[in-house]
This record gives sequence, structure tokens and C-alpha cells, in this order.
Amino acid sequence: MRLDSAATTLAEFFGEFRALVEDGLTSNAVQAYARAWTIRVEPTLGALPLAELRPLTIAKARALWTGAESTKGDAVALLSKILELAVMDGLLPANPCRSLPHSRGKARESEWTSRALDDLQVQRMLSLTSFHPSGQRALAGLAFTGLRLGELVGLRWEDLNEHQHYFTVRRTFSPDGHGRLEERPTKSGKSRQVPILEELTPWLDAARSLGREHIFTGKLGGPFDSTNLSRALRWPAVRDQIATFADGQPLRFHDLRHTFLSRLARQGVAPAHIQKVAGHASITTTERYTHISGTEAALAVRDAVNGANREVTFRGGESAAHTGQTRQNPRKSGGFDL
Repeated sequence: MRLDSAATTLAEFFGEFRALVEDGLTSNAVQAYARAWTIRVEPTLGALPLAELRPLTIAKARALWTGAESTKGDAVALLSKILELAVMDGLLPANPCRSLPHSRGKARESEWTSRALDDLQVQRMLSLTSFHPSGQRALAGLAFTGLRLGELVGLRWEDLNEHQHYFTVRRTFSPDGHGRLEERPTKSGKSRQVPILEELTPWLDAARSLGREHIFTGKLGGPFDSTNLSRALRWPAVRDQIATFADGQPLRFHDLRHTFLSRLARQGVAPAHIQKVAGHASITTTERYTHISGTEAALAVRDAVNGANREVTFRGGESAAHTGQTRQNPRKSGGFDL
């Protein structure tokens, strides 16, 4: 029986073609879409006939959705996939999601970098959590690798290339919907390599002495998720002592991923390289970390010009050109010193 766009609701259409929407997706993506449908799309748009799903109707619903921009993005992506099938079936002339307004795009571009910790905040975080060594080590792993928490706790010693100093990220631990964690492929479904920075080495040495299969584990050897890591670190009491943000949202474990990737961008690592390390499917996602402020641009130009001036000296005649030091601005570490 042929469907009618004026009579068939979005929920009915999705129920009919859900298998096509999910075809080819990783299990993580299927779960993300399931949450997006249950929490956001179905309650606001599910009862509407397909013919009534106009761009402004969808935009109004999106404005009512709660959660981070990334979770709202999952909901829009799901809705767009559903409506593409409706277009394919001749029920809609065009996908209305393609005409959604993007008035908040600039704010989203800076959201991640504005929530990145600086070096002193990372040091303070590790100092404040020293009472729980395994939890502290997990925080160091997140800050110095940029991995998602599930990817970090999925690392095994066999994934470590000690000669060339990198990890191969092959798996993640994700909730199974019943309060347990299960091992799954990465979000993209592909493995990737992540460098081992010098700051991470002492944390790896401490983990190696435990003799466990996985590198970053809880006190008893099991994997962390956000709930038990938060409980172990007394996170609600600790996080406001580490950093507060203009958006009023508290520090999240995922912000440590933003911290690492923003650091790479600040140090001039090519976006294409950051994309590979982060496991981003699109370079557009990576480029959100490369937007710099006017102050950062001015300081970068200042340092470049001053660094080229070989006549700048301190008392005693020692050259400062190779260090970047000045009388007013002694050299500071570019990394996360412990």
C-alpha cells in the first residue's frame, strides 16, 4: 500500500523504514540515534504528518530540545536520514532539514575551544584528584590523548607501540542499556593511531606495574564509565575547583578531549593530522578547533616577529631569540608539566 504524506506521521514512517535508516551504522551510532528519537525527535515531531514537516516547524522543535549541541546534532542527523527516504519515496519534494537556519553556527564553532583547560588547570585537576590514583590516571589519560572515555578504558597493552610511541585505538566500552559496559568498535568503526606524549609516560609506567590487560582501569581492574569515574573522584565537589565556564555548564570529562585537541591546534598541528588523531569523520568538525581569537593572533604575530629578531638580548648579552624570552615575559612551558 502506497503511503500518503498528508496522512502518514513521522513516527509511522520511521517504524516502517527504521531498518533502512540504521543500515550500515555502527552499534554506537544506532544507540545514539535511538536516544535521539526517544528523547527529542519523537516527542516533538513524531505525531506530525510528513507533509507538515517544514523547515520552520523543525527549527521550532529543535529550539525546545535540551542537551549539548552535539546531541541535538544527532537528532537532526537522524531526522534528515528519515526524511531523505521520504524524498526517495516521492512523499516529499525535498528534505526540509537541508533548509534549517544556522544562526547559531558561530557560537558552536567556539564552544569546544572555550571549554578547553589551560596547562595550570590540568595540573590543578591532577593535584586535586591524587587521593584516587586510578581515577587520577584516567584523567591524565583523557587530557594527554584526547580519547573518548570509552576508548581510553578500552586500551590494552597490545595496542601500545613503544618503539614509535603511539597507541592504536581499536575498541570502545559503551553502556549496553542495562547498566553494564560492553566492548564495541570505535565510533567510526575504524581503528586509528594516537601519539604518546611525554607527559603520559609516567602514568603508563604506573599502570604497567599493576600487570593488568587494560591500561586504564578502576581500582579493582574493571573499566570506568562516566558514572563510576565521577563517583570515585567525587567529581561534583571537585570540578568547580578546577574550572568554571561562561556557559554555566560544569566541567565534563569530555572537555578533556577538547583540551587535548585545542592544544594541538594552538601548537600549529595541521588540521588534517588532528582529524586523523581525533577520529573525526569530517575535517569541518576538526576545523572548529582551529579558530583563534584576535588576542591569540596578535600574540602569535608578536612571537613570530620577535623570534626572528636576532639582536634581542638579556643582561650579560645572552641571546633570547631561540628561547622566545623577554624581560616582561619569561619563557613558560608549552606543555602540561606535572
